[in-house]
Amino acid sequence: MRSERLFVLFGLIALTSVWVTLILAQSQVPPYLRQLTDHPAPDYSPCWHPDGKSLAFVSEREGGRQIWLLDVGTKRARRLTRTGNNWAPSFSPDGRWLAFISDRTGQPQIWVMRIDGEGEVRQLTRYHEDSPTWSPDGNLIAFISRRTGEPSLWVMNPDGSMQKLLVRFQGREIRNPIWAPDGKRIIFWANFTGEPSLWEYRLDERTLVQLTEVTGNIEKPSCSESGWLVFSAAWTGQWEIWALPLVGGKPIQLTELRRQAREPSLSRDGRYLAFVSDISGNLDIWLMETPSSMWARVSKK
Repeated sequence: MRSERLFVLFGLIALTSVWVTLILAQSQVPPYLRQLTDHPAPDYSPCWHPDGKSLAFVSEREGGRQIWLLDVGTKRARRLTRTGNNWAPSFSPDGRWLAFISDRTGQPQIWVMRIDGEGEVRQLTRYHEDSPTWSPDGNLIAFISRRTGEPSLWVMNPDGSMQKLLVRFQGREIRNPIWAPDGKRIIFWANFTGEPSLWEYRLDERTLVQLTEVTGNIEKPSCSESGWLVFSAAWTGQWEIWALPLVGGKPIQLTELRRQAREPSLSRDGRYLAFVSDISGNLDIWLMETPSSMWARVSKK
């Protein structure tokens, strides 16, 4: 009997601890944040639809990695992919197509599908690829390929034709390319100098420019038509979201959660920021409105 009472007592203590943890976590949520997903399984890699009303994300809620489409207003989600593991979603500028990575035939390759579910899912590449991203005019897809044995930056037509190598540095990493709003620059993470920082490749000039002077613990950029770049960095000792005007300047800190704030995605107009955080105890997607200075288009003085 005594052992049974002890078992029940320890169970109550454990349950109380869980509830206290959840209450404390909720009490630490700033009022300017809105939780978009709430599931025990990890939700991550948000990507805004061009209309600003929905976003794609990756979830493991039904086994494996699958891409879902979330209505931001209602928080209702529907599953888009069903075969293999799928990740790194990217919308075409007209919002009709989704490019993504899938391992359904073995190694990770780039595929495209219509988000309305019509037509067949098409395979665009046949090597080890990652991080597809559409150009603003929809005429090109930039991506990372390991076909040469190390990560390198490539572009191709949306049908998979005319695949072209842009940037390759032996022994260095390149990740997470995105297009600048003018379509003339591709921004990406790289460790060309030995430390991670953000770089841009200028297609017309075929030159590289370093964007962030503070190096180390930085990842996954996103930008808006208003001319702002956001990214996650652990410069303060914890992963937070930072913003930088593409015309130049110093980074400003957007979040101060003292919890993980990673994988930011800016809406096309720059007004809303979706990102991944463990504030609730699980990896979920959160939403915040950006400062009004990020809504207007920035330009050189």
